[in-house]
Amino acid sequence: MSTAASIQEVAVVLPAFNEEKDLPNLLARIRETLTAQPFKYQVIVVDDGSADRTAEIAREAAAAMPLRLIQHEKNSGLGMAIQTGLSAAMKCADMVVVMDSDNTHDPIHVMEMVAEMEGGDTDVVIASRFQPGSVVIGVPAYRQLLSIGCFLLMKVLAPYRGVRDYSTGFRGYRASILQRLAAVHGEDKLVEESGFVCMLEVLLKLRALGARACEIPYTLRYDLKAGASKLRIWRTLKRYLAVVARHRSSKTEPALMKVAEARA
Repeated sequence: MSTAASIQEVAVVLPAFNEEKDLPNLLARIRETLTAQPFKYQVIVVDDGSADRTAEIAREAAAAMPLRLIQHEKNSGLGMAIQTGLSAAMKCADMVVVMDSDNTHDPIHVMEMVAEMEGGDTDVVIASRFQPGSVVIGVPAYRQLLSIGCFLLMKVLAPYRGVRDYSTGFRGYRASILQRLAAVHGEDKLVEESGFVCMLEVLLKLRALGARACEIPYTLRYDLKAGASKLRIWRTLKRYLAVVARHRSSKTEPALMKVAEARA
């Protein structure tokens, strides 16, 4: 397993699809928050076939902060954007943070993730809505119910020690655990689900590797989001069930854990 070590560089992955309304504010907050930190940082914006000014905004920001833009020719879904971002980020930093691009996540929590990663034997740090001290503002009731339902489902079917929030998009990964995941599944198979359920998929794959996870409380400011939600709730519910069923029935999980232990 991983050992505690100083984090020298953090790559912040921002999967983005038509985020021209929210991306400028988020990039400004990241620059203001992370510039003076003891670690280096780089932002990787993955423009997933946007039809608005998302790519142009990223290019403009690159003149004032360390930012790399990767573009998909067509919209391929959140999962594929995260796949692209994780693949690029794990090669250029020793910690990878994934955030939503809609300005609902505060980059101030990145420092807390870094502290957790440096302070213990942790591979994944999750900004969780279900930790004491967390604050959720402006999130529609149906989205809160979906998150609670996912937690209850996982608690019964695939419990992961230290994890309560399985669906949040705000997480920090040790780059070495992503590299181990790539060694087992293939670098182009870190994420295979295209939609929002990809966040659950990644956790289930990490669980099979024996990756150690912890959570921190955070403030989710859905009221700061200017753009429209892209979540399709019934499609997402069906995919949740399909992904859980696939991983529970998989005969490869014990083998994956042996491979992970051999590579540790």
